[in-house]
Amino acid sequence: MGCEQSGWKRRPTRLVLIFVVVLFASCNPGVDSSFSPQIVIQGFLYANEPIDSIVIRQTIPITAVNENDRLSGAKITITTGDTTYQLIEDLSTGYRGRYIPTHSSSAIPIAWAGQTYSIRVEAIGQVATAQTTVPLAIHLDSVIIHGAKLSLTDTDIIHYPTTIDSLQLPGVFQYWSPSPGSAGYGLEAVSLAPNPANQIVDQVTQSLADSNSLGRYRFFINSTSEQVVWIQFTYYGLNAIRALALDQNYEDYVLGLYLSQSQFNNGTLHVTGGLGIFGSAARTVKYVDIE
Repeated sequence: MGCEQSGWKRRPTRLVLIFVVVLFASCNPGVDSSFSPQIVIQGFLYANEPIDSIVIRQTIPITAVNENDRLSGAKITITTGDTTYQLIEDLSTGYRGRYIPTHSSSAIPIAWAGQTYSIRVEAIGQVATAQTTVPLAIHLDSVIIHGAKLSLTDTDIIHYPTTIDSLQLPGVFQYWSPSPGSAGYGLEAVSLAPNPANQIVDQVTQSLADSNSLGRYRFFINSTSEQVVWIQFTYYGLNAIRALALDQNYEDYVLGLYLSQSQFNNGTLHVTGGLGIFGSAARTVKYVDIE
């Protein structure tokens, strides 16, 4: 959810908090005197996986200089059915605004597939709420590159193309089971050991940009099979390729990113009393070593 654990928990692109204030300022010259911060939620649940964390921020004025947008002191609960989880701020990483569930070692809260979860955030004199229904779980059926099947359990070595022509060849195809009721599917390729020395520097990436890809993500997939294109990989070494079945909140969040490069789009928000994203997905993973 709030940070990288095994999927899109590192948040997928930082919330552009100042963006909404810029828009407001363009219409109201008195933004400095009338500005009022808003709660911004950044949270993702994954089917049948532990509830990891929620990141809470606040909007900041365009005139702010070196102001930290992360919000401490929030009261947060996540509820499903008759069960409510309290979240507390985790300062072990040195960053404010990251909240984790309180639990015993034998009762780690899980985001169960098919269940509906509601979040309530109280801070800065405001209350923000949102709700998501976790998509049904999916699993990999097969992974294919250049016509050859890869292992569904082991880490395979694959070679990054070395010429412009080969970069345009098909990438890694994944085939997964359906998740009835999900809003759509996505693919992600993310380095698990990013190191500047291993960065893939490709001068032709822009000319080969895929219309359905943005950074490490590939969007708008309606079928249960698709390829990860080469430009989604940014580092050599160990990478995770994930197929995701998205709920409507997550799908709309992605749509906002793709269309405007910002999460602040009135048609893509599902938070009442605030901004941001509280979405969910089911996912499956394939590990590859890029050489």
